[in-house]
Amino acid sequence: MAAVTASYIVDLTPNGSLKELFIVTPATADPGDTIEITLADYGITNLLAIDSVYHTTDNSVIVTSNGVDIMNTSVSSGVLTITIESGTGLSNYMRVIRIIGGN
Repeated sequence: MAAVTASYIVDLTPNGSLKELFIVTPATADPGDTIEITLADYGITNLLAIDSVYHTTDNSVIVTSNGVDIMNTSVSSGVLTITIESGTGLSNYMRVIRIIGGN
């Protein structure tokens, strides 16, 4: 398991009470890799939903997860940890993860 360090985050609603973030991982993300986000950095105090898709071809073929590439999540001391589910065999795919939360 490794931390995904080359991701970038887009905050679509920086001034709204409902927050929507998108995390885009590099195409090297593998099952078991983790992503950590300090929710307060984006004004999130209540986590509402997380969903994701993955790209089988860089920036081209998008597949909805439909339970295949489930993200395991936990929050501790305001830090959201997302772990790409191991056991799926979906190595080296770019993932786009949407986080919805409120303040």
